[in-house]
Amino acid sequence: MSNRSTTRLNFLPPLLVGLAVVCTPLLALAEPVQGNQVAAVFPPGWTHRDVLLASASADQTLIRFGSLANIGIVEISSESDMTRLRQAGALLLLDPQALGGCLIGTSPSQQIGNAP
Repeated sequence: MSNRSTTRLNFLPPLLVGLAVVCTPLLALAEPVQGNQVAAVFPPGWTHRDVLLASASADQTLIRFGSLANIGIVEISSESDMTRLRQAGALLLLDPQALGGCLIGTSPSQQIGNAP
């Protein structure tokens, strides 16, 4: 083997380790949602108001806002509830405890009380 191809192969182990570090937490997001709450991730740029209106249009109860403005923690009771959330604009429906609960933010009443 030439020196150049050996140098290229030297990057392979760190690259694989880096991919494993990045991809492993994402596997937690691929788990099916268990329980009666889901973190509904709406399009980037959506505000708390947009999330609240979308949850209401899907006839779902918003428990609290997520850590970002476009995430809402919503109470669900069936698979059809998740379908309605998707129809209302949710891009992803995740377990709110995924990633150590970092999708969870403040309750709607706390957010509304702090509004200017």
